[in-house]
Amino acid sequence: MLSVNAAWAWPVMVGTAYLLDWTYAGQVDFVEAGPVGGVDYPRTYQEFRVWFPDDVACVDYLAKLRWPEGFRCPVCGGDRAWRTSTRHWKCAACGRKTSVTAGTIFHRTRTPLSTWFAAIWLVTSQKNGSSAQNLHDMLGFGSYETAWAWLHKLRRAMVRPDRDLLAGLVESTSRSSAAAPWASRGHRPTRFP
Repeated sequence: MLSVNAAWAWPVMVGTAYLLDWTYAGQVDFVEAGPVGGVDYPRTYQEFRVWFPDDVACVDYLAKLRWPEGFRCPVCGGDRAWRTSTRHWKCAACGRKTSVTAGTIFHRTRTPLSTWFAAIWLVTSQKNGSSAQNLHDMLGFGSYETAWAWLHKLRRAMVRPDRDLLAGLVESTSRSSAAAPWASRGHRPTRFP
């Protein structure tokens, strides 16, 4: 039996657990899927939860980032695939299964992607970053060590290996009170040559 999936508007086999939907390169419209990677950023936690309410929204977002023009098989370059019940894409030409999380910090994770996305939002949305204890408390990890490992994994992922060092005149307006005893009296700009 063939029906139309309202969220994606393409045919879906009903009664078959394996075949969820088809995708074609150049024919997939990801515009309605939500935020644009590298452009949009949720300002509040409530906005974050609207954008990424569940794992399906997170997978769709990662798929949009990985294949902005639609699916492309990494082996044969095919543009036709279907999504399996295990959240993989299976190439129609060569049969290769591909995941949007392959080669990322989410590769082979057993933790829901919505939890990963929440951790990323917590780390990147705070001016001074986040501590492992904060992640542990906010996300309800079983141990502090898990939160610490996640935080360091996220910090490693945020570093660009080809980044340039700061050059020229660098001005800073905030300092910690431990580094500058006068910081409690007010913020004075500091210039570093």
